[in-house]
Amino acid sequence: MLLKHSLFTLGVLFLSLAASAAPRSGMILHGGNIYSADATQPHPEAVGVANGKIVIVGDYAVVAKAMGPSATRLDLQGKFLMPGLIDTHVHTGFAGFQSMTEAFPDTLGTAEQIRDFVRQKQNSPKLRLGNILYFSNVSLSYWENLEPIRQVFNSPEFATVPVVLAGADAHTGWVNQAMLKQAGIDQKRLAKLGPSVASHFGQTPQGELNGFVSEAGWDQILQAMPPLDTKTMARAIASGARELNRYGITAWMDPITNIRPASAVFSAKPTARDQGQLPAYAYLARQGRLNGHVTALALVGIHSGPEIIQDVMKLKRRFSGGRLNLGGIKILQDGVIEAPSQSAKLSQPYLNRPDYSGSQDLNQQRFNELIAAADRQHLIAHFHTIGDRAADEALTALAYARARNPEGRTLHSLTHLEVVADRHIQQFKPLNVAASMQFLWSGKDAASTSLLADVNPALRQKLYPAGSLIRSGAIVAGASDWPVSTPNPFHAMYTGITRQGELGELPPAEEKISRQDALQAYTLNAAKVIGLDQQIGSITAGKSADFALIDRNLEKVPVAQLKDAKVLWTMLAGKVIYQQISDQPK
Repeated sequence: MLLKHSLFTLGVLFLSLAASAAPRSGMILHGGNIYSADATQPHPEAVGVANGKIVIVGDYAVVAKAMGPSATRLDLQGKFLMPGLIDTHVHTGFAGFQSMTEAFPDTLGTAEQIRDFVRQKQNSPKLRLGNILYFSNVSLSYWENLEPIRQVFNSPEFATVPVVLAGADAHTGWVNQAMLKQAGIDQKRLAKLGPSVASHFGQTPQGELNGFVSEAGWDQILQAMPPLDTKTMARAIASGARELNRYGITAWMDPITNIRPASAVFSAKPTARDQGQLPAYAYLARQGRLNGHVTALALVGIHSGPEIIQDVMKLKRRFSGGRLNLGGIKILQDGVIEAPSQSAKLSQPYLNRPDYSGSQDLNQQRFNELIAAADRQHLIAHFHTIGDRAADEALTALAYARARNPEGRTLHSLTHLEVVADRHIQQFKPLNVAASMQFLWSGKDAASTSLLADVNPALRQKLYPAGSLIRSGAIVAGASDWPVSTPNPFHAMYTGITRQGELGELPPAEEKISRQDALQAYTLNAAKVIGLDQQIGSITAGKSADFALIDRNLEKVPVAQLKDAKVLWTMLAGKVIYQQISDQPK
């Protein structure tokens, strides 16, 4: 009873503060377990805040004297205060858009179950994009047996109704015959597009299109989708941000902001004319409605020349301001490793395709010049690297950039890092390259076992090697890749520490990380990766007053309890942007 009453009192106080920033006289946060992520004062007693900034950190008596008697006292009731969490790879706008669409359940195993679900949802306002029935977050397991969805969506009922099922991995999808027709896709069209595109369309043994599409093929479908306007995009970003705030996240790096959802990504060759989500992000920033510090990245085609960097700089000058900074570029170095796509670049062939190990068409020298040009402009280069050969290409380009620009200090990053060779791990620290890792993926599940059956066992021995990267001295930061997987940082921390997934523990044990590694990954290390460590990432005087109050001590509770941690409130620049009040006093 007393605990519930205390939490309610804490909530009422924050209701009064939520409408505005901390009072001019300031505020003192005290009475909790404070994790600062600052090695000089790891566990201060109190924090003084004024005008959206952290003013002083230290012993309560010292902070109280400095802030004066008129400062508001906020007793944290023994809860766990930490810096606002930071996600170094999250598609906030894409995730917000997905929440505005109809998700396809994982459990529809038969055609009749699919028909029942579609009937239940037939009047849902989320279901249609123009004349298209659009389902999102479709489990990759459906691609293993297409027959049930083909029976339903290629039936006479849908003969003139285009249907799109967007894969949960954002790299794949399935469409019915009506959608193929609307997109102008047939064998004649594929012959004109050539094998680099045609190979991304699934076919039956009889040579007919079966509706499955991946990457370059998926782009052909997305190009036939109705475009999203800026107002819709702003709603999507704001929706995504609210969900991040619910998990204590107050800053993030959004890796593809010059492209909008439901538009081509993998074959895109964006220029300064392609603004994507940036106008919507900038609108929210100008209105003071962007609830997070955002480092936006512009997608740049892997085959682009160095001159494209001038286009990125034009976007940076136009759209950076307030809490939004266009800070760098995103490179899709490869694709995904799971069947049936198998577009990750590996050092050894896929077992079911002995002459194929992913794309081999990169002009490495041209790519080196592209990355060197980005580095010269102090732009972050952030690489999607699933396979070990993709990591090799990225690190080779970064080594070239460091040699060409020896004074450069920009911290670049590789994300995902599912398969990484030992020799590549040793390159991160000397090249000043960080690892942006989805710890949630490092547990044992279908994605790390059965879906990798066609990957050489030698490459599967040490997936997501976070432990090795940390021991090598590399900066390792947390990331979710939401909406591909949940943005919940606490579940990700738990998985990184235990490597436990739904099928048990994923070996080897040496790739587990410590609790402190996990906390650092979502605070100061993450701030470094998104280029904002002088402003955020730790509870340090002079930084933004960004905090998350957690319902349990993340440094001391049993590890199994980490994944269930709840955020009681989230504060950005001294203002509450999320709060949870679960109980009324009794």
